[in-house]
Amino acid sequence: MQIKTFWQILIKIIGMWLLFSCISILPQFFSTLSFVNGNLNLKDLLLLWLGLLVTILIYVLIIRLFLFKTDWIIKILKLEKNFTEDRIDLNIPKNNTITIAIIVIGGLILIESLPNFCSRLFNFFQQKKLLKDYSETSWLIYYFIKTIIGYLLLTNGNNIAKYLIKESNEQ
Repeated sequence: MQIKTFWQILIKIIGMWLLFSCISILPQFFSTLSFVNGNLNLKDLLLLWLGLLVTILIYVLIIRLFLFKTDWIIKILKLEKNFTEDRIDLNIPKNNTITIAIIVIGGLILIESLPNFCSRLFNFFQQKKLLKDYSETSWLIYYFIKTIIGYLLLTNGNNIAKYLIKESNEQ
């Protein structure tokens, strides 16, 4: 394996981890909607939304760099320099390495989100309220979606790896 290929794989893995860990920003954004009826004035609410939108924009830019512009990152950070050898003796194809990383990340996401989803669902059924009246609806939906994403990553790791490699090669 070339040194450059190693760095590409590592940067893509970090990018995928960032992608799936930044999903928690969305419920935080929607939870700010509950402040409209509270003591928070409109100016503070708009400032909070602006901060969240800037955070989401920064995440999108970083994730785009890490997943699709890995060669640029390697070039800018000079990650290929100062190695005594040109190759690392690993005989694992790039596609298989990324597939394994996606499956592991999917498993971690599923393990992290499934207990939280079940706990929130149990609390929802205990309160016997409608979904629209339940105060933690956004978090219930968030953990449900995160559980589904974890499951889909576990079952479709190969297809996602092929897509990532294809998109990287086209750019």
